[in-house]
Order: sequence, then structure tokens, then C-alpha cells
Amino acid sequence: MLALFVVYVGTARVGLTFDPLAGVATTVWPPTGVAIAAICLGGRNRWPAVFLAAFVVNAATGAPHWTSALIALGNTAEALVAREILVRLRWRRDMERVHDVFALSAAALAATTVSASLGTIAVWLAHLPINDSYGLFWMVWWVGDVLGALLIAPLIFVWSRPWRPGSEPARWLEGLVLALLLTIVGLAVFHDLFPTKVVRLARGSYSIWPLLIWAVVRFRQRGGMLALLLVSLIAISGTAAGHGLFAGAGGIHAPTPHERLFRVQCFMAVTAVSMMFLAAALAERRQAILARDEFISIASHELKTPLTALRLRLATALKVLGGERLADPAAVEKAARAVTAATSTTDRLGRLIEDLLDVSRLTARRLDLLPEEIPVRDLLGEVAARLREAAAEAGSSVVIDIDDAEGPLIATWDRGRIEQVVTNLLSNAIKYGSGREITLAARADHGRISIVVRDGGIGIAKGDQERIFQAFERVESVHRVGGLGLGLYIGRQIAGAHGGTLRVTSEPGHGSTFVLDLPRRLAPRIPGAESEL
Repeated sequence: MLALFVVYVGTARVGLTFDPLAGVATTVWPPTGVAIAAICLGGRNRWPAVFLAAFVVNAATGAPHWTSALIALGNTAEALVAREILVRLRWRRDMERVHDVFALSAAALAATTVSASLGTIAVWLAHLPINDSYGLFWMVWWVGDVLGALLIAPLIFVWSRPWRPGSEPARWLEGLVLALLLTIVGLAVFHDLFPTKVVRLARGSYSIWPLLIWAVVRFRQRGGMLALLLVSLIAISGTAAGHGLFAGAGGIHAPTPHERLFRVQCFMAVTAVSMMFLAAALAERRQAILARDEFISIASHELKTPLTALRLRLATALKVLGGERLADPAAVEKAARAVTAATSTTDRLGRLIEDLLDVSRLTARRLDLLPEEIPVRDLLGEVAARLREAAAEAGSSVVIDIDDAEGPLIATWDRGRIEQVVTNLLSNAIKYGSGREITLAARADHGRISIVVRDGGIGIAKGDQERIFQAFERVESVHRVGGLGLGLYIGRQIAGAHGGTLRVTSEPGHGSTFVLDLPRRLAPRIPGAESEL
């Protein structure tokens, strides 16, 4: 709390040195980013430190206490609103998805209107002199807050994650060279370092972009945000001093200091968002490559294991059938067992390959659904009957609980696909259920049917309850469990294609409950028609 208070007040004092309007509004306002980062990372309970720091800063400008309190309320509400927007948009602080950059940009543009609006109202009520229209005053306040949110907050977010510096000298040397070039080019663009005609011709703001792209490509989000901060410091200081690209012409029509800063802040805001989008897109590409490599590794291993078993079992059968032991009943029985086992192994191979094909269909956003009327009791009974032997071997029993007191549960679904989902859920319950009773239930509610699979097994940690629905992810277990890690991923996509959801609630050591919630009726579709998932 104390550190947040000190940092907020310190950065606010720096911001107020840049030609503040009415002593309280400036186009340079880093505290917005500090407050948003603190409340997003530390929780809503950090708001008193933000409010007190904002109050102290504004009271020190000579504004009435009630005005300072109203402005502080806006600064605090701004950070709380930004956090709420980010939470609702499922933002992640690593900023490694384009979605995360979009969410932060939306929060920065929307939440900052709260502070700008309350601040403008407070200044109007207090009759503080602003020397310009209230519309321009509001815009100056808003732009300063937006840049603080877009530049300072993501810098704190990406550097708040654990980091281990590299030990390669070449990497450090490259970083130093990049920082030196950014400084030189930044001084040339924003400080008139080289006032020759040749340099002036090439002094457009675009000349800084290749170096920022270099920082993002080579040093990812952390390096990109540091580069943006360096360029921003150079650009703002040069423009405030009347130098550089955004200083404008002299004379009676020369722009005011806050007009110059308004221009450079708009430029830096666009540049920051562009670089963050580029960094996120590159991070997503790296993740896709890693997922591909992991897919190849897992698929190769999972397919090789049953193939090896199949080869051994067929070799055993061939050895018996190709010899002179056909008259021996024991040998024939051994060959029959080998062929039966080979058939089971072939079925497993078929399921693995079908999962891979489903992933391919989902990637292409193409999944065929063939709706038909299904008695839910019959569907669950058939799935339970097929897996009852496997459950018995694991020491578990399957109890079916259908709430059809008001009449049979009849649904219009793709039977094969829903069976696929329920089979996977029940199989997982058997694998991870620790030999305890498993409940397979169904109930209807307001035109929807929920199928519930509940076990008393090892459970799933809260942090893993979304991860397991991603492709190639599995529940961590003491014993290795085979499979591609695609069942829950495919199941959730099938549920979505039916207009439903697949979710889990669980506690480690207390079992898991998976709920497949679907509308009673799926509109008939032409086979092969595209399904947007």
C-alpha cells in the first residue's frame, strides 16, 4: 500500500510538470497506468491507496479539498472499472494473445472516460480557470489517462511475471545496440539532434518504427514495452521543450504546449497499441508452433504404443497358426486371445485417429451434426453398459440417476457426437475416480437438459479447470494416463456446436463434477454444412 502511494504521488508530480490545465489536467499522466496495474495485480482492496494518493496530489495543487476528493474518486473508479472490464473480457496479464491487447485497449479507452468526466465536473463546479473550452479540457485529461493506461500498465504487467535474465553476451550486446540506436533516432526525430536538411527530409515519425519492431521481434513483450517507454520519454521531453516533429511552426500560430503534447501523445498511443498487437501476434505464432511440435510428439507416442502391442499380438497369433500346433486346444485358445486383444488394440487406434480427425475438422470450423430424437435414458444406459466392465476393473461402480418424474427426457441431438462426449467424460471418471462410485445423471430445466458425470476421485486444482479444456492437456496424476489429451477439448467444441456448454467444478481430493448442458432441440442441419464453433 505504501509503495503504491509513493509511486503514484511520484509519477503524478512528474506528470504535472507538463503544462497542466487548471493545475490538475495534463496530457502526461502515468499514475493511471500505475493504478490500473496495482488494482489488477493486487486486487480491489488496493483502492484506498489510490484514492489517498490522488487526493494528496490534487490537494497540493491548491484545489479545494472537496474538488480534490471528487477528482480522486474519479481516478480510483477509473482503475476499478478498468479491472472489471479486463476480468469480463478474460484478459491475461502476460499479454501474449491478440485478445489481451484488444481487452486492454478497450479498458483504457472506456475506463478513462470516468476520470476525465468526474475531473471536468469537479473543475467546473469549483470554477477553476482553464483558459480553454471544457471540451478541450476533457480531451486533454482523457488522452493523458489513456496513454498512461496503454504504456505504463502493460509495462508493469509483463515485468511482473517471473523472469530469468539470459546469460548470452551477444544477447545483451544486441540489446545495448538497440537502446543506443533508439536513443539516437529518437533524439533526431524529437529533439532536432541533427538539424541538417538531409536529416530533416528523413525525420518522419516512421523512422522510429523499424527499431521498435526489432525490439518486439527479438525481445518480445518485455523488450518492446521498454523500447516504447524509452521512445515515449524522449518524444515527450523533446516536444515539451518545443523541439522535434510535433513542435509545430513558430510565430503567432505556434501551438500551445499542451497542444504539442496532445499530438505526440496521440502518436505514442497509436504506436504503443500497434507494437503490442505485433508482439501478441508473434507470441500466438510461437504458441502455435509449440502446439504443433507437441502434437507431433504426443501423437507419435500414443500411436506407436498400440501399434507395438498390435504387432506383438499378431505375431503370437501367426506363430500359433503358422506352426503345427493347430490341434492343440490350448494353443488355439492362446491365438484366439491374441486376436481378440489385437481387435481391442485396433479399436483404440481407431479412436485415436478419430480424435485427430475431429481436431482437423474443428480447426477447419467444419463439424457435421446429424440431429435425431434421442431418449436420454437409453443413451446414458448404453454408454454406461459399454464401460461397466472397465469401471469394475478400476474398482468403481456406475450409478445412473435420471430425473424423468415429469415424463421421459427426449432430446434432438447428434446421437453419435453426444455419445462421444459422455463416453469421454465417463472414461475420465473411471481413470481418475480412485475406485469410488461414479454418478451419471440427467435432469431437465427450462428447455435444457443437463448431463452430469460425478466422481469421488483425485479432483482438479482450480488453476487447471480451464486448462484441461485446451487441446493436448490432461489432468496431472501420479500414474501416467494414456491418450492425446483431446477428449475434453473436442467435447467442449461439440457442446458449443449444439448451443450448449461443458464445464467442471472440482476440489483436489474431493472428486470432479462435469456438466454437459444442452438445449433440448438442435435445429436440423444439412450434413457437411459449416458449423461456427
